[in-house]
Amino acid sequence: MMNDKDINTPVEINRETLSGGILQKLAAERVGQPVKLLNGEELLQSRRCFIKDDHSGEDVWIFGYGSLIWNPSFTFDLRKKAHLFGYHRRFCLRTTITRGSPEKPGLVLGLDRGGSTKGMVFRIPESAASKECDVIWKREMLSGAYEPSWVKVKGPGDEVVKAITFIIRRDHPSFVAPQPELECVKIIAEASGIIGSNTEYLLKTEAALSAEGISDPKLTRIAALVRIYQGG
Repeated sequence: MMNDKDINTPVEINRETLSGGILQKLAAERVGQPVKLLNGEELLQSRRCFIKDDHSGEDVWIFGYGSLIWNPSFTFDLRKKAHLFGYHRRFCLRTTITRGSPEKPGLVLGLDRGGSTKGMVFRIPESAASKECDVIWKREMLSGAYEPSWVKVKGPGDEVVKAITFIIRRDHPSFVAPQPELECVKIIAEASGIIGSNTEYLLKTEAALSAEGISDPKLTRIAALVRIYQGG
């Protein structure tokens, strides 16, 4: 079981902790965890629906819109800006695992229907696709709150790339409908989980988007209000 030291010492999310199932183990051991977690076989079967074990022929692209931009944790050989139409970035996923707790859930980003989103696409060489996608699935599909999906994104020079991304499931218990901005700010400012604070997640995402020249006024405003709420 997790003790106070485990809870107060954030786990670093990297390829090793994901591949070794450490994140999944800590999440499963957390007292009072209300969310059903996918087991190893369920994660594997989900990944196989998109990328077969013996995948070959084409490199695989992954579209990232949140923490994948600043901490992808998987191996890739090329990254570039991309624009996805039909979905927008929003704090729509309640987390009692990574950036929140069962007692004080946090909020993380998902892609919700409508609008568009600018982010980054990462290219995984076809020879490593199944192995690297296993790492991604262990990170993104821990609770099954996202729907892995093939989407078409527009890259530099209007190049169209087919990529995998993770869209919020509106039928999942952790889905959060649009709520007042100040409620979102309060939740993020106060929540913390097994990999760190919700505020850290927000501010690192804000910084990563800014570094890439990607504008997200709503996220920037939430970040400013969180700083004010925390007295910074």
